[in-house]
Amino acid sequence: MQDFNGARWYKCDLHLHTTASRCFQDREVTAQQWVDRAIEQGLDCVAVTDHNSPNGIEEIQEVAKTTNLTIFPGVEITCDSSKVHLLILFDPSKKATDVGDFLIQCEIKRDDFGNELAKTVKSINEVADIAFNNDAMVIPAHIDEFNGLESLGNQNLLEFYKRNDINAVQVVHKIFNENEFTNANIKTVLPYLNDYYENSPLPIDEATAKKWYNTVKLSKESDLALLTFSDNPHEPKNSKHGLNGIGSRFTYIKMDETPSLEGLRQAFLLPSHRIVNDFVDATSITDKPEFWIKSITIMNTTLTGTVPFKIGFNPQLNTIIGGRGSGKSSILRFIRGVFNRTSNLENFTELIKEHNSFYKTNEVKGTESIGVFNDVSTIEVEFVRKDFLYRVKASNISSSVNQTIEIHKLVDEVWVEIENGEFLNFLEFEQYSQKQIFEISKDPNALLDRIDLNVEEISQLKDKREVAKENFLKSCSTIRTHQVSLKSRLKLITDIDDLKKKLETLDKAGIKELMAEKKAFAEEEKLLNDYKEQIQVLANQLDGLKTEFDIEQPDEAGFSESNREELKTILSEVKEALSTKATEYEALITSISQIKTDLETKLTSSQWKQAYTTAITNYDVKKAELEAEGVENIDQYEAISKDIEDKEEELVALDVIKEKERLELIERAKYQEEFVQLSKDITDNRKTFIDDNVTDDKIRVKIKPFRNQTSFELQVRKIIGKDTSFEEDFKKLKELCFQGNVEQKIKEVKDVFRKNFFDDNADIVGGHFKNAVKGITDAGMDELELFMPEDEVVVEYKPENAVTFKSLSTASAGQRTTAILTFLLSFGTIPLLLDQPEDDLDNRLVYDLIVDRLKVAKGSRQIIVVTHNANIPVNGDAEYIISMDSESQFTSVLHSGTVEREEIKKEICDVMEGSEKAFKMRSDRYKLV
Repeated sequence: MQDFNGARWYKCDLHLHTTASRCFQDREVTAQQWVDRAIEQGLDCVAVTDHNSPNGIEEIQEVAKTTNLTIFPGVEITCDSSKVHLLILFDPSKKATDVGDFLIQCEIKRDDFGNELAKTVKSINEVADIAFNNDAMVIPAHIDEFNGLESLGNQNLLEFYKRNDINAVQVVHKIFNENEFTNANIKTVLPYLNDYYENSPLPIDEATAKKWYNTVKLSKESDLALLTFSDNPHEPKNSKHGLNGIGSRFTYIKMDETPSLEGLRQAFLLPSHRIVNDFVDATSITDKPEFWIKSITIMNTTLTGTVPFKIGFNPQLNTIIGGRGSGKSSILRFIRGVFNRTSNLENFTELIKEHNSFYKTNEVKGTESIGVFNDVSTIEVEFVRKDFLYRVKASNISSSVNQTIEIHKLVDEVWVEIENGEFLNFLEFEQYSQKQIFEISKDPNALLDRIDLNVEEISQLKDKREVAKENFLKSCSTIRTHQVSLKSRLKLITDIDDLKKKLETLDKAGIKELMAEKKAFAEEEKLLNDYKEQIQVLANQLDGLKTEFDIEQPDEAGFSESNREELKTILSEVKEALSTKATEYEALITSISQIKTDLETKLTSSQWKQAYTTAITNYDVKKAELEAEGVENIDQYEAISKDIEDKEEELVALDVIKEKERLELIERAKYQEEFVQLSKDITDNRKTFIDDNVTDDKIRVKIKPFRNQTSFELQVRKIIGKDTSFEEDFKKLKELCFQGNVEQKIKEVKDVFRKNFFDDNADIVGGHFKNAVKGITDAGMDELELFMPEDEVVVEYKPENAVTFKSLSTASAGQRTTAILTFLLSFGTIPLLLDQPEDDLDNRLVYDLIVDRLKVAKGSRQIIVVTHNANIPVNGDAEYIISMDSESQFTSVLHSGTVEREEIKKEICDVMEGSEKAFKMRSDRYKLV
């Protein structure tokens, strides 16, 4: 069985025979083999419906006791002279004796039990009445073949279908279900039927086929559930029954955790949501959504007391009902708090305040007690994500942002802790209260996040757009750095020109050649001086080594007396030799110093020296002449030349930066273009998503590119750092931006900011606004260069009986809420938690729109609704209903299950209808009307 609470799908074959039917082929088949075969076929529920006999039931029930196979006791009874077959089913709690008593009441003798040719003389209506009085269910068997309902005339058939206790029929032929019976397809239908019944003594003619088709057609028009069962043939095209035919045809039926006759009845009342026959592909109906909340356990809080309070959930529609003060809304508050999902409450001050006052440590303020937690409070939420079970535990709870969160994953029946704190964000769900929905209805642009959450491509596009934005801003910063460097470029060019003019003046005076000659000699002199200096360094180094010749000889006392004299003689000779070498070394040093002196003497008397002296004299004479004529800075010619050279190198470097700036400007434009294109792609994805998912004929949603005026103002205010004021200025800017094509007009708006920021000559805005713009940082201006307003979401609704759509702004509170709630239910796969969403709605709106949407939405996602409107759990066909106890001191569950349970029905009547008596009174008075 599936591990969750409430209704689930069961694979059912409710028309099966055993050896108690005399036409069962293999008489040796045992009850154990029969049950084993049903289980092998993957069946969850079967009905033992032997021909006019209860005799096979008891043994089958006994064998199935130890299995998960549910046995519905029943019978296939043959009625009146037309020999119509009806399936009569009893609750699994009933016995063979109950079926036998029913047959006796229908006047079928015990001796005829199991005989397919036996029959009751009573009509199908009389048999149905007897079944009703015996708490049994009637399903007309194989209505579109032999022994079906074809013998009834149209009027009688319709009247039979209108009975309150006839809610389903067994059909055989897919061809009747899918096609209108016309002359065009009769040539297809008759060959198919005659092949199917090839052992029939007479061929199937057109008249018979049309009668069979008519039974199906009228059942569909009567909104009856169409069921497909096997009637377990011994083999294909064989009218006898056998073991192998079990489960060859089946129907998936959604029922409570314990299948029952009432569960079948409830399913038949809502066939479009609880019945899937084998005419359609049923491979996906048992699938659960990828994300769903499995349970919540709350311990040691002021609301729940010291006894652990636990609620399990169904993967589809869950409704939490109860009177005022029963704590039904608190369950959703606990879930919101554990996951700290308060981001969508940011614009709702009262709701944030309410949540924060609830989800915190308990304290008394005056006469009011706020907060529900103490030091040992804990909350555990089990969450299924992609077939893996996670457990999220909150402890040490002071608030949603101040609590200890532990996350575990169940792996091979062992809980393994997940260290990544960010993983909590992967356990996704949506949560809305009625107040939130109403506020969203006043500003539908809040729905953008809801749309984007459900389109994976949009998330990817937003990430790419964020990268484009970062690249753009980085490029802006780089360009600004280049521009700072390039500010000196013009001055540098001017300086170089001025210096070159000075050189031209000196050149014209004829001193350039003299200065060049003097400079050349000076450079040669430097080379010679360097050479002399190296000779002097060598002499100094050798002089420093003189002390190394003074080596102390060994102490004579260290030698033995017999060797002492000989060694003294040898050492004396060595000492004398070293002394000689020291004298020679000093002579070497002196000679090297003399070499340097000789070099200086030769240079002093050389022609080179005379030429150098002449060059200096010529330069000095020319300099004196020029100074006498008023020419200044003659000695700076070389420095000026060097300065020009340095500045020209600097200019080359700046030219490289200038080229980098040019290339970076191209890059920045590319990033800006990429940002805008990605924004367009996001818009296109939003439009496609809306077109694909919002198909309700009562509401219409449009995405208008870049026309969200609220987004425009908020973005600009954030950049200029002004949350309020400047209303008139923003009005003018919006008029400029949104009258025409926004993509083009936004450029004019940005130009206003540029002029104001750089030149102070924008005339659209007032002086105070100009000052605010003047205060924007460079980075802020970069943001303004890039920003685009968000898309605008326009929601329109169609009033009852109206032809055209109207703006949501003209709708009533109920109509607005209905439109937004319908939108929220139109798509999504993650759990959706709703707290009393119907508060602004009348019952007609809830029934006409919301209930249908809930039934569709729960097919792809889990929904948990706190509600006090009976339409939601009953007509919304909740898979699990949790009724809270209004009389208990602490939050507790009074009853839980599906609507087929008596106690749940009573709770719905008492809590939502004002008691069964009040409900019946209204019902009686409506009848009078």
